[in-house]
Amino acid sequence: MFGGGMEDMLSAMLSGGMGSAFSVNGRGARSQRSARGRDAMHALPVTLEDLYNGKQVKVTRKRSVLCQDCKGSGIKKKNSLRKNNMCAVCRGSGSRMVVRQMGMMVQQMHMVCDACQGSGEHMDARNLCGRCSGSKTTEEEASVQVIVEKGMKHLQRITFPRMADEDPDVDIPGDLVVVLHQVKHDVFTRDNSDLHMQHTISLAEALCGFQFKFTHLDGRELVVRQPRGTITKPGDLKSVSYEGMPVYKQDRKFGHLIIEFCINYPDRLEAEQVLLLRKALPPPKSVDAAAKDDDGEACYVTQEDLSTLEEEIKKEEPEEENEGVQAGCTAQ
Repeated sequence: MFGGGMEDMLSAMLSGGMGSAFSVNGRGARSQRSARGRDAMHALPVTLEDLYNGKQVKVTRKRSVLCQDCKGSGIKKKNSLRKNNMCAVCRGSGSRMVVRQMGMMVQQMHMVCDACQGSGEHMDARNLCGRCSGSKTTEEEASVQVIVEKGMKHLQRITFPRMADEDPDVDIPGDLVVVLHQVKHDVFTRDNSDLHMQHTISLAEALCGFQFKFTHLDGRELVVRQPRGTITKPGDLKSVSYEGMPVYKQDRKFGHLIIEFCINYPDRLEAEQVLLLRKALPPPKSVDAAAKDDDGEACYVTQEDLSTLEEEIKKEEPEEENEGVQAGCTAQ
């Protein structure tokens, strides 16, 4: 930016090229007006039901507006503002030049005027507005009606033009931006226009078919059926067409409902149940029970807690000597 060295930098500073850096609380000097104010952000929590069905919400917030008594001037009589209320130190600019000597060099820089705090005005306390006490703005409660449309998404924005705070140093107030924040749902998760849910069925239902009922986001009771003869495996994903989220701005168009199935296996089976399953299912691919013992060593699996196994392994490890040398096996 300052390719010519210190002279170019001082020239830019003296000519106001760095004026944007000299502001107080986001508000510059009176001579530096902004065409548009900053936007105000407001987070609005919504449920998945709200995004499915649509909803209207009244949002009320505190908003700064120009004082109606002084019209944003801060004084009782506005006709004396420019002449008598101008800061004598900075002459209304809001900043002043400071000269500092640094060794063999003299440095000049703009500083925010400490007499008027960058406002460019010096107001007589006797002439301050009785309503805003010279602050030029007052606070009021402003309400807007937020329309949450069907199919809107998490973090989607709804804009209300010129509904942000008013400021005497800006020509046009900024916008009020309402940001939708979807709260977590107990049953469903969303993926664009699709809905996802998990459902646990028994082993008998996985093998012989099932039927279950659930309540959708609009209150409807839906019955999901799996015909007999169709096997459901753990982690299977099955789709219910057009029972997902409504597509935003596309009337009568919906995504799909994706159901992930989990299988609840029994802890053990009785002998009679095993016999019935052996008759109904293909025979297992196992070693012939009549095989001789010398064909292999028989072992059985058991369900153990991992922490218990780790403790048993530690007990079987040889203890270390005081010198830190691990004991070894004695040769025979």
